[in-house]
Amino acid sequence: MRTQLAAWLGPLLAAFALALAGCDDATPTPRCATCGMIVEPTSGWRAGGRAEGADLVFDAPKCLFRYRHEHGGALEDAWVIEYYTQERRSPEGLRFVIGSDLESPMGRDLVPVEGEEAAERLRVDHHGEAALTYDQVTPAVVQALFEPR
Repeated sequence: MRTQLAAWLGPLLAAFALALAGCDDATPTPRCATCGMIVEPTSGWRAGGRAEGADLVFDAPKCLFRYRHEHGGALEDAWVIEYYTQERRSPEGLRFVIGSDLESPMGRDLVPVEGEEAAERLRVDHHGEAALTYDQVTPAVVQALFEPR
């Protein structure tokens, strides 16, 4: 009985040790600079920028805006993912639809789209309230998105 136990226990322990050795994660999981949630690298809601020489990532546009407002606008090279193309874009040239039925990993959010026509199409198709420019996204607008309905 002991021989049988040793026969399968030895390889099992060796496999377990190898599995643990593989758990040394060289690349840390990116986390949102505002809320700390994991940022999925393929999410169409992610955003980013630079502050004080460090690259920052956000799990949603509203987290980018909250960071921007809480840090006095100190966010360089900001980017968001444009809803229709799913491409990285500077937020300064986009429109942000609020009040739609689309939700980011953070729930209600700002939906970035390029151009007035696209913003109006998204607003109508997804029951949005308004389309704002980058500068029209005020701290009050962002705070309302974090509050329960």
